[in-house]
This record gives sequence, C-alpha cells and structure tokens, in this order.
Amino acid sequence: MAFCSFVKDSDGNSYTVVENKFITKYLPEADPFAVKVYLYGLYLCGNCNDFTIRSMAEVLQSTEEEIAQAFALWEDYDLVQILSKEPFAVQYLPVKTSVGKPKRVRYEQYSDFNKELQRKMQRVGKFVSSGDYLKFMHFLEENDIRPQALLLVAEYCINKQGESVSPSYIFNKAKKLIQNGCSTYEQVEKALSNYNAHEKDLLAVFNAMALYQRAPEDGDYALYKKWTEELGFRKDGVLAAAKRMKRGTMASLDLSLEELAQKGKTELRGIENYLTERELLGTLTLRIARKLGVKVNNTATFIDEYTEKWYTYGFEDSSLLDMALFCLKSGRSDFNALDELVGKLFAEGIVSKEGVKEFLKGKNDELKLFNEIEKICGTLRKNATNLSMVQTWRDWKFSNEMILEAAKRSAASASPIPYMNKILSDWKRGGVYALNEIPSAPTIGISTPKTGYVNPAIEAVNAKSDRERYYALLREKAQTVADRNLEKANKDKRFKQLETELSKMEISLAKAEVFEPDKLPSLQQTKTALIAERKEILTRIGITEEDLTPQFTCKKCSDTGFLKSGKACDCYKTQN
Repeated sequence: MAFCSFVKDSDGNSYTVVENKFITKYLPEADPFAVKVYLYGLYLCGNCNDFTIRSMAEVLQSTEEEIAQAFALWEDYDLVQILSKEPFAVQYLPVKTSVGKPKRVRYEQYSDFNKELQRKMQRVGKFVSSGDYLKFMHFLEENDIRPQALLLVAEYCINKQGESVSPSYIFNKAKKLIQNGCSTYEQVEKALSNYNAHEKDLLAVFNAMALYQRAPEDGDYALYKKWTEELGFRKDGVLAAAKRMKRGTMASLDLSLEELAQKGKTELRGIENYLTERELLGTLTLRIARKLGVKVNNTATFIDEYTEKWYTYGFEDSSLLDMALFCLKSGRSDFNALDELVGKLFAEGIVSKEGVKEFLKGKNDELKLFNEIEKICGTLRKNATNLSMVQTWRDWKFSNEMILEAAKRSAASASPIPYMNKILSDWKRGGVYALNEIPSAPTIGISTPKTGYVNPAIEAVNAKSDRERYYALLREKAQTVADRNLEKANKDKRFKQLETELSKMEISLAKAEVFEPDKLPSLQQTKTALIAERKEILTRIGITEEDLTPQFTCKKCSDTGFLKSGKACDCYKTQN
C-alpha cells in the first residue's frame, strides 16, 4: 500500500496540481506546518510509491507523530482519509467535495500558556515538543475549558505521574472534569481539592485491604464519591467495611458497600454488627462444608441461600454441624440435603440442641443398622428411599435381629432392599416377629433369589461415593481433633485473651506502617512477646502449635484423595 495516493478517478502527472479551493479556503487559515505536510503529500501521490511517513519526517525535518497529527487535521476537513496507522497510509480526496471547515488557531494568544506548560513539564524532566503544543492548543480550541484551568489539571497530573505524564493523560483528566461542569480555574481547583482530600482516605482503604503498592486512580476516586455521596457512607464506615475485606479489591468492596446500603446499614455500628454476623455465618458455612465434605469457594451465596435462614430458625452451630455430619454418613453430602433435613426438623418443631441430638440419635441408630445390612448384602445406595425403609421396618415392630435375618435371606438378590420388603411384609402378615417363629420354608412361595446383573456405571458411581465419603470422614476426624485441642487451649483465659490481642496487633501494625512508622519497632517487640507467652501456655497444657491445625492421615494429599497435580493419591488403595 502506497504511503500517499490519489483516489481512482485522479491522475498523477509530472507536476503537482493544487485545487484553487484549497488555496482560497484552507491555506490562509491553516497551520503553516500542516500546509507543508499537505502539499508534500500531494506531491508524493503522483511521484513516489515507496515513500513512508518516516521518509517524509526526515525530509521535512520533523517527527512521524507531528506528520500524523497534521494529516489528522486534514482528515477533519474531509481533505484526506487515513487508511491505516500501521503502516501509516493516507488517501487524498477531492477538495471540491470537502465539507469540513478550517479551524483557525491564533497561536500568539497561547504564548503565555505554552511557556507555563513548558516550565511545569521541565520540573519532572519533560520537554514539550512543537507537536505537543499543537495538541494542547487544539484541545483548548475544541473544549470548553480555560487555559489557566488546563494548566491546573496539567500540574495535578504531573504531580501524580511524574516523568511518565503524557498529554493524553492530561486530556483524559480534563475531559472528565469538563463533563462534570468544570471549566474555570475556580471550578477545577475545587474539584481537584476533593481528589487531594480523598487521597489519604483511599490510601487508608488500600492499607486495610493490604494493597500497599497501589496509588489512587480516577476510578477509585469515582467509587469513593459514589460511596460517600450516593450511598451515604461516612469515612469510618467505608474503612470498617474495607478492613473486613482483607485482601479484597475495590470492586469487591464496592459490592460489599452496595449490599450494606441495600440492607440500610450505613452507620458505623450497624456496619460492624452486620459484617460481624456475616463473618460468623461465613465461618459456620465453611465448617458445615467441611462436615459435608464439599468445597465452598464463595460463602456469600451459601449464606444467603442456606446458613442465614438456618440461623434465623434458631438452630445452634453445634446442631447444624451434627446434622451435616449425619448427611455425610448417610451419603447425601450437600447443602440441599442438609436444607431438607433442617426444614423437616423445623416443621416438626425440633430446634433446640437437645431436641436435635435426640432426633439424630434415632437416625444414627437407623444408619448403623443400614450399614450392617450393607455388610451382609454388599454396596447399597444410601438414598432417602432406602434409608427410610429402616424406619418403616421398625414401625412394623420388627427387631434388629429380624431385619438382619431378612437381609441374610436377600443377600444374593440383585435388588436386596425390595426383596427384604417382600420377606418382612410376609412375616408381618403372618404375625412372625421372632427368629424362632420363622417357618422353615417361605409360606407364600418366596423363591431363592438368583444373583443378577449389576450395571458397571452404577458400580463406578457407588465406588466414587465410597471413596469421597472415606476421605471426608478422615478430614472430619482430623478437623475434630484440631477443634478439640483449640477448645482445650481456649479454656485457659490468658490464651484466649492472647489470641484476641494478637489479632488486634495485626491491625495496629498495618496502621503504624502507613501512619506512624516510628511505632513499628515497639509494636513488633510487643507482638514477639505475646507469641512467646502463647507458646509457653501451650507447652504448659501439653499442646503443640501443630495440634491446633488438622493433622491429616496422608501427608501427600491432606486426606483429599488427590495430589496437587490432580492425580488420584494411592493412599486409598493401600489402606482399603
């Protein structure tokens, strides 16, 4: 593609034709350098096919950027069309068809502006080129902003960006201010003073979220304005929410504050109470997930759908954890299954800790019996229907011995549960409730079951379920031991007090790092002393630091069944 060319209906000759309309309409008002670029490009259209923008810059003793800016000016007037920026290529259009109007820039009126701009830029080692001057003057001509106001914007951007500041960065900042109705020096000064006033507030927010290397950007100021002016938060409320985010982002903090605003929690006390409750519900949700043997990445969704509702019902944490463990043991290890169980108990008016324990005791007895049946009959599906059969058989007044006898007689069947139902139903109808009352032969023609075909896909699903349940129980065992050790340690009042002090110490250290660096050595010494005292207490009560965290059976997979590579661990095979 040629650098400069005519449209198809134009002819190139050994001389350069300049249309009279260009001379009369555009040349008197246009920038001299832009006219030079236009005429030389016009010459190139008919004489040189291998010329580039770099070649033109060398000939005209200019830069590629200034050449491109000049052609962009002529494109505004409909005299050329820029076909490509890389490689740069333009096509000349007939002057007679152009509709653009020349924009006269009186450069002399901006001499003071240019001098002051150059002085400000040189403070950070920047030099304003003639091309940059053109950009600033055209910006002033095309936008509703005073020169002194633009200089104020430039100074603000220079202070923010240093030697990396660019005209485009300054123009972007200026356009945003213009959109907000700021065009005079006083208006821009007031708007930028708000930026500066909120900078310390934003730095405190960044510090609370451990964003130590972050500097406030335009989007951050816009968010802060939204939180304080639109949503109605004060500075202390925003900071309180930020502290709970830990290593969050400004986007996640924005979502948190929007949620708080929707709940009507914009005052500090309301924010702290709500976030404390959400934090406790989040911890409970994770503990329940561990009991169920499932992974939870975002607790918020589970809190909104499940945990908050259960908490409102009045169930205690320990009751919910016990019910979750029961769901795991019964093969229904997910939040939906637990929700069904919680809903059932609530509907029956069983909410207290004692009531739940009593209910689960009966259900665990049924589960224990079902496991014994499974040992006799082989792997059985632990679904709600099969598990409910145990309660039904007991409601039929059969003892465990009679139920297990029915299991032995059904063991060879491809479907043991339905076959047990037939046997026990016949015994019930015949009034047989003791082992010595069982007739020597079936009274209604029950034949000996034959071993049937079992679908391999079903076997695979059952095997996967057994494996997951095996590892979940191992993890639960390790977590329970760690929880018991922590509970034992917390019985020491001083240990519990130290845990709280160390937690607060992290906040004090973070604040000191930003606002009072001279206090850091003293705080670090205090923290070291607290840690040493905590270690002494653990030694005295016979607990190590490791005892407070789950000690998994398999160190390779941490009782998950999978290595970091995603490959299945071999510990299941070796232990089963």
